[in-house]
Amino acid sequence: MGVVVAMTFLMSCDEDRNEPGWSYFNDMEHSQAYETWSENPNMPEGKTMTGPVEGTVATHEYAFNFEKTPEDELKAATLANPLADDFDMDRAKQKYDQYCLMCHGENGDGQGHLFTSKKYPIPPSNYHDERAMNKTDGQLFHNIRAGFGVMGAHGPQLSVEDTWQLVNYIRHLQEEGVPESETPEPEEESESAE
Repeated sequence: MGVVVAMTFLMSCDEDRNEPGWSYFNDMEHSQAYETWSENPNMPEGKTMTGPVEGTVATHEYAFNFEKTPEDELKAATLANPLADDFDMDRAKQKYDQYCLMCHGENGDGQGHLFTSKKYPIPPSNYHDERAMNKTDGQLFHNIRAGFGVMGAHGPQLSVEDTWQLVNYIRHLQEEGVPESETPEPEEESESAE
């Protein structure tokens, strides 16, 4: 046994560090595998690259078959919020601060930094206006994932669960309302000269 160990150490030592040494099992080094797009007589379709087995579901993807259109937003209205009773406030606020705060503002009133600093001229949606309040959870989910108006799609950046948590957070903001001190004062009409 000692001879085998000694031989292993002696054969693995080499003065030239650029040489890989001796190869005992070179079937791993020189693979016999078929190339991805090559013909393969062992496969039923005769090619190496085959599609997934019928009925396969991707583990980290969501079949969201809606486009950024008003018609698809109405179709999405029927989606039920699976996390309506499982609101993770900390996670939802973290995602809101990361993706929504800069445009929609801390309270969802559309007074985010990008708009109030005049860096972005188009006012973002105010979650407290009648239009937003009347949207279903499915429509809000659609707006976040596919985009709405000039807002881009956030579907590629957010998981399905995080998107539903954002819907829950928007509902939370709507329930809280806009604090009195942050409600914009209505502009007084100037008296016209008669």
